[in-house]
Amino acid sequence: MDADATGRPGGFDTDDELQEHLALLEADAAAEDRRSPDALSGRTFEDVYADFLAVRDEVEHLRARLSVVTEQAGTVIRSRAEWADASAHAQLGDYPWLKLAGAMTGTYVLASLLRKIPLGSAFTAALPLVAAAIQRRTEG
Repeated sequence: MDADATGRPGGFDTDDELQEHLALLEADAAAEDRRSPDALSGRTFEDVYADFLAVRDEVEHLRARLSVVTEQAGTVIRSRAEWADASAHAQLGDYPWLKLAGAMTGTYVLASLLRKIPLGSAFTAALPLVAAAIQRRTEG
């Protein structure tokens, strides 16, 4: 039953019909509650113990599977880290992480220095020279 715009479940035209349906559901639930102790009392200790053993075996099985999955995840992470390290060594040689950190530091320092230098007037003076050089290349 879908809810309509009023928020009432679909299929009930009035609130009385809805209340009647809820009362029937409540009566069915109460009847099930009265039957359940009788159903449970008919089970023997051996049946309950057998169910307990089955659940315990299932828990042990799930723990074993979880252990295998955890071990596989660790292996995958280690292999990815080894691959990244080998790739860095192949591209940058010895001490790749130190070289990479040095390059990043050098870039930061150079960018900081360039921000402090007043390059506006230098660019304004050099712009006609650059434009002339570009024009010579396109003509020649």
